[in-house]
Amino acid sequence: MKDRRTIKTKKAIRESFLELLMEKDVQQITVSELSRRADLGRGTFYLHYQDVFDLHEQLEKELFDQLGGLYDESFPSQDPLDMLSFLNKTTEYLKEKQFMMTLFVKPNSPTTNQFKAFFKEKIMKEWQLDQRQITEREQIEASFVVSGAVGVLEEWIHEGMTIEAAKLAHILYELLMKVEQESQETN
Repeated sequence: MKDRRTIKTKKAIRESFLELLMEKDVQQITVSELSRRADLGRGTFYLHYQDVFDLHEQLEKELFDQLGGLYDESFPSQDPLDMLSFLNKTTEYLKEKQFMMTLFVKPNSPTTNQFKAFFKEKIMKEWQLDQRQITEREQIEASFVVSGAVGVLEEWIHEGMTIEAAKLAHILYELLMKVEQESQETN
């Protein structure tokens, strides 16, 4: 169990960091500036993080760990309804983390590219369950599906998430099922 003071301090650092990210790129944020904003000493910051990039990486890692957990719990089988469950959980999670996602997920940002690579890796692992070599076509299909889905989610995030999360999940599900059906017909 973490000390309440530690939790409170880390929360202040993270909130101040996210506020600063609204104003500038991570490369322009200094530990001094962040510490002042969080009303902490620089030494306190260094008790928890190596530098601003370490903080950024830890926040990203938490996002990916949570999204990976949603994926892993949604795909115990090959049931297509698992995909709908995953999409529902993902869009709800992104909605819940809207502020943070707006700051991290931007066109061609490292986080967005990691997001794509992360989900492509998950898809490839699923496809390799039958112990065969992934074809070139399947690699292209995985890139297409991931880039399309992440692109839609990215746009949804930056347009203020005006479409209901469940509705977006259902639309994505229908599109993904069409791609899968087309893929099976051509293979």
